[in-house]
Amino acid sequence: MDRVDLFPTTLWMGHLGLDTSMILENVIEWKGGTVLQDNISKEEGKGNDFSCDDLFKAIKNNMPIPEGMDLPETYIQYWVNYNRPGDFNRKHHHTDCVVLSSGVYYLKVPKDSGRFLVHDPRGRTIESMADSKFYGMYSELGITPEEDMIFYFPSWLEHEVEKNESDEVRISIAFNILSKVEVDRYKDMGNLCNNNAVATRMDGRTEVFIS
Repeated sequence: MDRVDLFPTTLWMGHLGLDTSMILENVIEWKGGTVLQDNISKEEGKGNDFSCDDLFKAIKNNMPIPEGMDLPETYIQYWVNYNRPGDFNRKHHHTDCVVLSSGVYYLKVPKDSGRFLVHDPRGRTIESMADSKFYGMYSELGITPEEDMIFYFPSWLEHEVEKNESDEVRISIAFNILSKVEVDRYKDMGNLCNNNAVATRMDGRTEVFIS
């Protein structure tokens, strides 16, 4: 009997083989000697102006590419997450029309600092179905990250990170890889909308006024 998996959701994971201690030193230096200051929220501290060329080159060079496809010109958007003991990341996604792939790279992962959880886009309803129980389908999957581990996933895939139960800070770098073609296209659309006025009449007719 042949098996056909319909509409699969793919998560890619592996290690980049980078010197995480060197990158971590850069993060600490960037934060002025400590990664604990300037936290923006109760859940996590974020920083979006950190830079590390070796890391970002590795992220782009290791991005999964479909067979027969070439990687288009891209931008990388990134931010540092540093979660103190007791901190966590709520379930969220990175959905945007210009994102080719999203992901996270782990720099410091103390024991018991929380798993990376991904959620089935079909929702928790499937857990109540007999076939799901029979075939062992679950609405979420938990993965224990390691230092130098990277995940790539679709931007629309909901994910979260469990509460940091350790006594140390967990540090990761989240990212989106953006298509320059799509970014430029939306800039053009934005300019079009800024320079035009659209009116819809009572009878349903639409008129466009070009300035």
